[in-house]
Amino acid sequence: FFCIWVPSSSLVARRAGEDVVFVCNDWHTGLLACYLKSNYQSNGIYRAAKVAFCIHNISYQGRFSFDDFAQLNLPDRFKSSFDFIDGYDKPVEGRKINWMKAGILQADKVLTVSPYYAEELISGEARGCELDNIMRLTGITGIVNGMDVSEWDPTKDKFLAVSYDITTALEGKALNKEALQAEVGLPVDRKVPLVAFIGRLEEQKGPDVMIAAIPEILKEEDVQIVLLGTGKKKFERLLKSIEEKFPSKVRAVVRFNAPLAHQMMAGADVLAVTSRFEPCGLIQLQGMRYGTVNFSFLPSPYFLSNHEPCP
Repeated sequence: FFCIWVPSSSLVARRAGEDVVFVCNDWHTGLLACYLKSNYQSNGIYRAAKVAFCIHNISYQGRFSFDDFAQLNLPDRFKSSFDFIDGYDKPVEGRKINWMKAGILQADKVLTVSPYYAEELISGEARGCELDNIMRLTGITGIVNGMDVSEWDPTKDKFLAVSYDITTALEGKALNKEALQAEVGLPVDRKVPLVAFIGRLEEQKGPDVMIAAIPEILKEEDVQIVLLGTGKKKFERLLKSIEEKFPSKVRAVVRFNAPLAHQMMAGADVLAVTSRFEPCGLIQLQGMRYGTVNFSFLPSPYFLSNHEPCP
């Protein structure tokens, strides 16, 4: 419905007119270019419109039963753009439709969130998740991700105990650390290094990697660790169990809490990024913005963005 509705929206028509570029993000919007061509351009509407399809994470593609194509109400000429065969038996075995494949093939321009990720996606089947050959055909351009600099700004962040800039960062971060320690119930001591983990609790983000490292870290160092995230129940249980094991050193906040994420970014000395892979990532940009050291074993594009001016 969304992919059909967007081009028909009077708001789009009033603001952009006929000369509009629709920017589609990930598989959920893969149908938009198809509907634009079949429902609008074929009837003389939006003839000059273009579609840019941006891939944020190739792992999620929208693969469904091939029989579901009939439910899309698209002409048969689009069927080949969706046609896809993989080696998995979910949601059905064998032939499927693939929304991301259709989005890539029907778009005028294919983008992704970093130059290095663009290279990865066309490097082979493993990194391209079986769409590498399609992207080599269409071409793909990587543009480094950017964060909302008005939301993530330590000079005027409404969630911080104390605002700070580059000239006041040392004292400002120390005061925010003390506020964070008090907020989560850890001993208040600005001299104790504080490590933060913020992320979705799923395999990609490596919460299990973080949890496995904590006993080793605390064995060697006097450190406090604050964990924030929600996701798969098995990882939520892991976070709570590590807090129970080290109640004076670890706090696990297993819920969505945007204000706390800002407070952790400002109050932490180190931001632990344990992701197994990141197309680009925003969290390291936020860390740099707040003067928090990023610690990760990730290769580029993570480190590439760490060596570029913060957007």
